Amino acid sequence: MDSSLAQENVRAYWNNKPCDSELSDRERLSREYFLDVEAKRYALQPHVHEILAKTDWRGKRVLEVGAGIGTDARQIISKGALYTGINVDRESTEAASLALRVFSLPGLVLECNATSLVFPDATFDVVYSFGVLHHIPEVGKAVAEIRRVLKPGGELLVMLYNRTSINYAIEIMLLRKIGLRVLYVPGAIESLRWMGFPTEKLERHKALRAELKNMSDEEWLSRNTDGPDNPYSQVYDAKQAEDLLDGFRIESNEAYFFDHRHWGPLGTLVPPGARRALGRRWGWHRVVFARKA
Repeated sequence: MDSSLAQENVRAYWNNKPCDSELSDRERLSREYFLDVEAKRYALQPHVHEILAKTDWRGKRVLEVGAGIGTDARQIISKGALYTGINVDRESTEAASLALRVFSLPGLVLECNATSLVFPDATFDVVYSFGVLHHIPEVGKAVAEIRRVLKPGGELLVMLYNRTSINYAIEIMLLRKIGLRVLYVPGAIESLRWMGFPTEKLERHKALRAELKNMSDEEWLSRNTDGPDNPYSQVYDAKQAEDLLDGFRIESNEAYFFDHRHWGPLGTLVPPGARRALGRRWGWHRVVFARKA
């Protein structure tokens, strides 16, 4: 697919489904809604706080590439950062901007493509991007732009989907392919719903199977990360992540986050300590902390 068309598909997808917006059924974009999303996000992913603690935000000029609806932005601002965020789509941008106003927080959120940032060279002390770069078809351009707008010695804190993870190697590329065939067994979807799996997603995967007979591994990956209609995702092992961030000095490159929800009732039986240990060895989130060389 042409990269510009792929990018437009990405923009349209997140415009219709801002990241984490589905976590709350409270009145949309109300104070209670934002607080509910925040509570659920960090309950599921407590490692985000650990990741944010990797840098001292006080007084730093910070750019967040992919602000979503502003959940992490509020944490960063509360730690003393001079904050600017960008989103590729309008709906997420408006939601994040509203979140800052609702909580009376300083900061600016702009609608902007990460492959063509609107900021002068060496503007920011820190660039933060959690779970965004792997959704950008021309990711090399985005990384070059990030490097351009960072000051010499500036910090980069980024999360990428991890190729060497349980989620990718076992769940997505093995078990879900088997499970897709199971969906055609009479009563299978009802049984999986009873076990806690989302019926709407299962039905959509089944429909796509009928529609797209020969799905490539790349498309299968995309449709099994952030919803069955997600148009684009990539995964990175440690070496691939370092290659992507060529021109930065890598200070840490670590895995986090075993998502027990994907295992239904079995996942609930895994103790929190074991979940953390699995995440730190074979987690879905590859977190890289680096500096501009």
